Amino acid sequence: MSILGIDYGAKKIGVAKSDEQNNFALPLEIIKNSGKKETLKQLKEICAKEEINKIVVGIPVSLRAEKRESLFYLKDSGNKQMREVLAFIDWLRKNIDLPVEVEDERLTSKMANSLGKGLIKKCSADDAVAAMLILQTYLDKLKNS
Repeated sequence: MSILGIDYGAKKIGVAKSDEQNNFALPLEIIKNSGKKETLKQLKEICAKEEINKIVVGIPVSLRAEKRESLFYLKDSGNKQMREVLAFIDWLRKNIDLPVEVEDERLTSKMANSLGKGLIKKCSADDAVAAMLILQTYLDKLKNS
């Protein structure tokens, strides 16, 4: 069984998956975010085809040096992008029969822009590479815990 990584965006959703041993993540595809019904259908199809047993969604945490009590700062909840991602996570948890966890996605889009050029030649693949980086961060934490 594998884990699915998601980089959520209002227009497109990057998707990555882990290998069966959950050691490493690879970019999978990009889903056009064309409404909840179609997005859910595509995600369910991917989860069935890839034998997914858990989903990890990246959340846009602020780059701040101060200490925090949880994954994100209270100030982050006022961020429009954060609210959209949290609403997506809540919707996903209600509509898909798999555990859904969150992972810090700071700087993944920037890293994906440069890393994606070497992994995948299409420039629209950055979202899938960002999902891969989110998932790899999660997998690395699992190994170290």
